[in-house]
Amino acid sequence: MDELMARLDQIASAARRAEEKAAEWSARQFVGRADEGRIVATTDALGTLIGLEISPMSRKRLDARRLADEILAAVTKAEDAAAAAKDELMGGLRP
Repeated sequence: MDELMARLDQIASAARRAEEKAAEWSARQFVGRADEGRIVATTDALGTLIGLEISPMSRKRLDARRLADEILAAVTKAEDAAAAAKDELMGGLRP
């Protein structure tokens, strides 16, 4: 019985750590940059775009198609960073 109680305590402790890590991860924001850092996209932990900053210099310098490509690149980098953090979190939760 003592062995079972010890195992139950381990499981409860692991569940608490997992909850803490998940809460920490879900509060994070991830940034992707493009056009030499002049375009900055920010996503939440799920990869949802929550912010986009475009330098006036980028708007003047780039045509519409190139500007769109650079914005997409910044957003994709931010989404990739969020996905990598999720994978890292999930890997850390596996026994």
